[in-house]
Amino acid sequence: VLIAFPNNFGISYDLIAAMSQVTMVTTICESEGIQNNISNQYESNSVNMENVNFLVTEIDSYWTRDYGPWYVAYGDDQIGIVDFVYNRPNRPNDNAIPTQMADMHGIEWFGMELITAGGNYMTDGEGISASSDLVWEENPDLTPTDIDEMVDAYLGVNTYHVLDDPNNTYID
Repeated sequence: VLIAFPNNFGISYDLIAAMSQVTMVTTICESEGIQNNISNQYESNSVNMENVNFLVTEIDSYWTRDYGPWYVAYGDDQIGIVDFVYNRPNRPNDNAIPTQMADMHGIEWFGMELITAGGNYMTDGEGISASSDLVWEENPDLTPTDIDEMVDAYLGVNTYHVLDDPNNTYID
């Protein structure tokens, strides 16, 4: 699980504690001092510290679902990170997180020149994925076929559904 603490968490300590019981919780924060404060809060809130690690770097927001790395399997059961161009240019530190995660884990990083956000992408992990048509709007130099080919080449997605905004709101 990847969470971030720019000034606060967007989730409760109870949720962090529950996640730490079953998986590694990687916390992004901006300094070792903040890391120490978070560690103290984690210990006070029954977070399993054996399942906690930290990435100390600059960040702009806690929206890790939007800018975080996309993990893929390739080659001989190797794991790598596919990194898209985060669709929030005013958050350059967030956009840099996938590269730093690849370095942290010592795994391959693949840069995909597709502008999007993780919150606009859903996958079943079996070659079928979906996004709203925002992916077409944010990549005007690419055709829908170009985008389909890119998600197939980088993500192994052979069925890519691009749908109208289901909420009919600004957020897509």
